[in-house]
Amino acid sequence: MLDSLRHLVQRNMRRLFIGGPLRFRAMVEEFAYRFGILRASADFSDALIANAALNRPSEWGKGCGLFIAPERKAALLQALKKAAPQAASLIVAEADQACAHVFDLLGSGPTLLGKKIDWHVDFKTGHRWNPKTYYKRIRPAPYPGGYDIKVPWELSRCQHFVRLGQAYWITGDEKYAREFVAQVSDWIKSNPWPWGVNWACTMDVAIRAVNWLWGYHFFKESPCLTDEFLIAFYKSLLTHGRHIWRNLENQGAFTNNHYLADLVGLIHLGILCPEFREAEEWRDFGLRELWREMFKQVYPDGVSFEASIPYHRLVTEFFLYTVILCRRNDIAVPDEVMARLEKMLEFVMYYTKPDGTVPLIGDGDNGRLVRLKAWDPPEREWQDHRYLLAIGAVLFQRQDFTQAAGDQWEEAIWLLGESAVTLHENTVQSGGSLLNLPSQEFPYGGLYILRQPGAYMVLNRGSNSKNGRGAHRHNDVLSFELFVNRISWIVDPGTYTYTGDFSARNVFRSTAYHNTPRVLCSEIVEQSRGSVREPFYLHPDVCCAATRIDVHLGMQRLWLRLCGYGGRSIRLQRAVLAHQSSQAWIIQDWLVASMGCSMEVNLRLGHSVMLESVREYPGTYVLCAQDKYLLCYCFAHDAWKATVSDGWLSPSYGVRYRASVLTYHPCDSNEGIISARLTLGLCPLEASTLAHIRRAVDMLVSLAVSSRIEPGSL
Repeated sequence: MLDSLRHLVQRNMRRLFIGGPLRFRAMVEEFAYRFGILRASADFSDALIANAALNRPSEWGKGCGLFIAPERKAALLQALKKAAPQAASLIVAEADQACAHVFDLLGSGPTLLGKKIDWHVDFKTGHRWNPKTYYKRIRPAPYPGGYDIKVPWELSRCQHFVRLGQAYWITGDEKYAREFVAQVSDWIKSNPWPWGVNWACTMDVAIRAVNWLWGYHFFKESPCLTDEFLIAFYKSLLTHGRHIWRNLENQGAFTNNHYLADLVGLIHLGILCPEFREAEEWRDFGLRELWREMFKQVYPDGVSFEASIPYHRLVTEFFLYTVILCRRNDIAVPDEVMARLEKMLEFVMYYTKPDGTVPLIGDGDNGRLVRLKAWDPPEREWQDHRYLLAIGAVLFQRQDFTQAAGDQWEEAIWLLGESAVTLHENTVQSGGSLLNLPSQEFPYGGLYILRQPGAYMVLNRGSNSKNGRGAHRHNDVLSFELFVNRISWIVDPGTYTYTGDFSARNVFRSTAYHNTPRVLCSEIVEQSRGSVREPFYLHPDVCCAATRIDVHLGMQRLWLRLCGYGGRSIRLQRAVLAHQSSQAWIIQDWLVASMGCSMEVNLRLGHSVMLESVREYPGTYVLCAQDKYLLCYCFAHDAWKATVSDGWLSPSYGVRYRASVLTYHPCDSNEGIISARLTLGLCPLEASTLAHIRRAVDMLVSLAVSSRIEPGSL
């Protein structure tokens, strides 16, 4: 024992002097737990309320409502069969994969993990964290990366337990209950608190607790859930709750989605495990803090301050599912919270493209609270948020949410049961109708969504998020996505990775990887400075303002002005014109830099979009996808040259594939120029013939003249 103590002290001395008080506290805690001074496991002897231990464990939580109940099973499954006939087979197939220990997480592709799951390994790279390391000493990969801590975290969120439970309800096969019991038991044995990678992030501990509770409620009537198992199960949930309580991610100058997840975990445990002595404290604290965070982390226009559409989806789930849990258990929710939540769903409705997909603005790491649907194809899960609108349609009785939800009712049915079924059936019987949304501005969130019939553009004014730290935003101010005729022609590149590859992380969030002008001086000028070693920080260098928004002769016009650039004398303006009857767009960029700079403009094309140059019009290209065409016409083509290169797109975390990039450079490469202006016209073509191209060019030139889209005052 003395040798072990000496080794522990020597190993931690350097960390002690470098890390200060927090490291010292962690070292003392590790010493106390490792040598039995503090008890490392939850003890039920004083953890339960009076008389709770006298009841059978199977009776615990009785009377508390989650979202599913055995007595509603038959009606729910019948409704699911009517609303989504293919759902059952997809669910069972995914559950069978989980039983076989085959997982597809964070871009891994279906991967067999073997007879015994190793919960401590990044199975994409083979890197393994020592299961005996104290959780506060666990760290992600240092620069330059090479492995990803998110992989074991994602696996240990245990979101596949829901799929096992759904398959159990659909088939009645006890093999799914046996697998649930086996995996929970193995996880508890393999992850004793407080050791190992799966206690290192409180957010993931909280999400795991929620998914364990979901799994339990599916299987609670199975004979496989013995009293012995249930005692171990609840004992581990108690440990989860106490860990969350002691490690809340609310330290420092700001809170974010991690703290929300912590609170959601405490609320679920506090409501659904009332036998725990701390349950009421967890519930009351969690609700009080969650409602307060709503107004701290969500702007008045309903946009999450994370500056990321995928993170907005995750945060919306946190609030939405918690509100429904409260209503199920007769817990009042403040009216102002409901009003802000409704605004969050309105934002989802507006940012959704006409084909149901979403722009990938900002970071995205495939974050979900609970995954209630088996998606086909699987990658669609990360690009379609309409299930939130189906849930919101029931909660707020909004007809526009009902229409915008389209066919995405499966998750709402699992979550809300009969009320979702009734609303969906009424919608189907009435025949429904297409929802024609107007253009919409979200001034606090910094997004403009311009709509025409069959066409959509989202333009990012930028918001640095999180008190100026920019953790989940990219260098994407003035960037846009363009959707016309059911094709996403110009897209955001996505995220790809975090600390698994620091270089790739910084490439995907760089100015060059977005559809925005990039300023070139004696060196490349990023919109906001960052460091390749700091993957979650961007300095708030630039500021952007809308100088004017108006409608002129059937055309929407928007002017945005960008300045800052770390104190450099650089001013950049982007003007956008949307012609409502022709689905035509004109984009003009104007750079003024007294120090002498130039700019280039990148257009990152969607997956499978091909392009071909038009010889008669230099710098002009015809884009093609699925037998549809879009013209990209360069005004003043004698001043600009275009090049085509290969780039990367990442539709979900850990996945990337090649796609074309169209880049416009000034013909004069002299850095002494102080002003540069590029005007591009974009419009659909019926065919790629020269006659159709000429007619489109004539129309774009006429629109540019009539619109008076000249640079404003810079």
